[in-house]
Amino acid sequence: MPTPLFRYSGFLFFLMGLWGCTQHSTAPANVAFHNMTSKYNALLQAREVMGEAEKTLFANRQDNYALLLPVLMPIDSLESRQVEKDLTAVIKKASLVAEKHQNAKFLPDAYVLLGRARLLEGDFKNAIETFKYVNTNYAESDARPDALIGLMRAYVEQDEYRSALRVAEVVRNLALTKEQTLTYYLTKAYLHQRSREYAVAAAILEESLPLMKKNIKKARVYYALGQLYELTDKPDKAIAQYTSVLKSQPDYDLSFYARINGLLNQPNLDPKVSFSKMLKDRKNEDLKDQIYFAMGSYEERRGRIREALPYYKQASTMAAQRPEQLASIYLRIADLSYEPLQEYESAKMYYDSTILLNPRSITNLAQITKKKQVLDEFVRHLNILKTEDSLQRLAAMNPTQLDKYLETYVNQKKEKEALEQQRAAEKAARAQQEQMLASSGIQPDNVQATNAWYFYNPSSVQRGRQEFQEKWGTRKLEDNWRRSTKETSLGPDAAQTAVRNPDGSIADANTSAQSRLSPAQQEVETLKKTIPFGPEALAESKQKQENAYYELGKLYRLSLGEDDKAIATFEKLLTQFPQTHYEAEALYLMYLASEGKPRQEEFKNRLFQKFPNSYYVRLVNRSSLIPLTAGAEAEAQNLYARTYELYRQGDYANAQTQADEGLKQYAGSTLEDKFALLQAMLRAKTQNAEAYRNALTVFIQNYPSSNLVGMAQEMLAAAKGQ
Repeated sequence: MPTPLFRYSGFLFFLMGLWGCTQHSTAPANVAFHNMTSKYNALLQAREVMGEAEKTLFANRQDNYALLLPVLMPIDSLESRQVEKDLTAVIKKASLVAEKHQNAKFLPDAYVLLGRARLLEGDFKNAIETFKYVNTNYAESDARPDALIGLMRAYVEQDEYRSALRVAEVVRNLALTKEQTLTYYLTKAYLHQRSREYAVAAAILEESLPLMKKNIKKARVYYALGQLYELTDKPDKAIAQYTSVLKSQPDYDLSFYARINGLLNQPNLDPKVSFSKMLKDRKNEDLKDQIYFAMGSYEERRGRIREALPYYKQASTMAAQRPEQLASIYLRIADLSYEPLQEYESAKMYYDSTILLNPRSITNLAQITKKKQVLDEFVRHLNILKTEDSLQRLAAMNPTQLDKYLETYVNQKKEKEALEQQRAAEKAARAQQEQMLASSGIQPDNVQATNAWYFYNPSSVQRGRQEFQEKWGTRKLEDNWRRSTKETSLGPDAAQTAVRNPDGSIADANTSAQSRLSPAQQEVETLKKTIPFGPEALAESKQKQENAYYELGKLYRLSLGEDDKAIATFEKLLTQFPQTHYEAEALYLMYLASEGKPRQEEFKNRLFQKFPNSYYVRLVNRSSLIPLTAGAEAEAQNLYARTYELYRQGDYANAQTQADEGLKQYAGSTLEDKFALLQAMLRAKTQNAEAYRNALTVFIQNYPSSNLVGMAQEMLAAAKGQ
């Protein structure tokens, strides 16, 4: 019988043998040891932690079913912070395999797991390097397809679609397991979905569905596929996919939106009837904004924009507590108001609201902001036109009629403000009442039965406020409010008595007279100060209108692309202000806006006849010119030399003729500005000083980028005696 010492010494020799197994040895026992240790120690734990991290991210996802649902959840480093500890643990465990088990056959699997963890962290650079390392160094490993699929995903997340497609072609020729095939299909569909190749993405998803188990993930794919069929104008197929969502164990939100989208693709529905059942369902109480939005979408899809807007606006009133959803609704209303309705004031208001909410889900916020800035300018000038037009009409009224009109306006304004204040007070009182009742355990339905306290009843509060104001007026909340506002009535004999300030000084007569007016009369007098009485004020008002018409016409033409409205606006400008200094530019812009239309020649002729030497005439000529050949440029050089020589010799009449010929025959040449300046210089010799100064001014305006502008400015300053 062996002694205990002998028995333990054998075990020690076995441990020493294993201790001698290095991770670089290829001995079978050594490799088996590292295979077992790497698989059932670090790698097993890392896989379990990774699985839990992915489950957590999926469970906490924020899907927006109103937008195109991504096939795979986009990687967001901010969202990944909730599993940061798990991903750190995965990286640590996977790194242990690489550090201590170099000869294990599971080493490439560890690298793939390491790459996936870095990918979820949003560390795309290191993830790509890791996946590439596996592809290069473990070409025969079963883990290579997983590495390449991970590499595809990393490229897609960085919008490097060409690189992702090249990797996809490699994976397509590899032998894949069922699980790898499914992952490959979903990743490739995600790639084509992101690159807006919706038909290709839909075809790939059709292939992936038979490989999936019936669960929420499969329901999401059905939903995304239905949306892709909608985008490729296949409503029947879309309806079939939304029906499949309901059979695939979806959560309530997903099933709700699947029903909504199924209805949206039906050809002939009455939205009020078809969506009424969903509106009545108590489970949809917090989703009514989505139902109304869908009703608006149904009308919009069928071109009934006016009918769609009330539904969208109803949806916006119910989405106040969800900023992202509210921003999407506001943006939809803004876009429809902008185009096709062209109601720019309404569009500006809703774009303003969208931008104030600063939604993360709207990717083109920069373009929206730019469009909003254009509309800010547009509405500003439009309001100037409306305001000045109204003020000019008021200025034309007789004094009695004007006073009556202003008094009516002020009274109506005050009534409106009072009504709004009353509604706000009632709303605030109801909210306070509900809050107090809720804290005391009383349900709002029992309010009428329990309104024992005065301030619980909004009607009583409002009635008390009105009675107070009738007796005391509107008072500031302060101590001794009764005493501080006592008035001393003035009799007829006191009319001429000087009014003294509290410090004993004499008050201004106008100020004291103003203070004796009622609040309504004071507001009337304030409004009168804005009315353009008298020639100078009226001229200033009309100048504002003239500028506004000009700016609006430019915005229509250059920013909004509304050529017909641009022409109509410029025509109003030229009709109402026939002496406007904007006429030449207005005619030129009307010429551009009427391209391909019968009136283009009319605007061109008017421009050429009235402003033959203007910069805009030269622009029209240049646009119709064929670029000058080298020979023509040489001819222009010779003509200019001859013309300048005539000028130098004092033969101004012939020099003028040749300068005019040069501008006409060689418009667009490199010497055009020289001919134009020489022509201006000839005005000093053939006409008077005023014509010379005007010619120099026109040259500076017409050739702002010319190298001769500095010289022209010096000549103009000298001509003005500066």
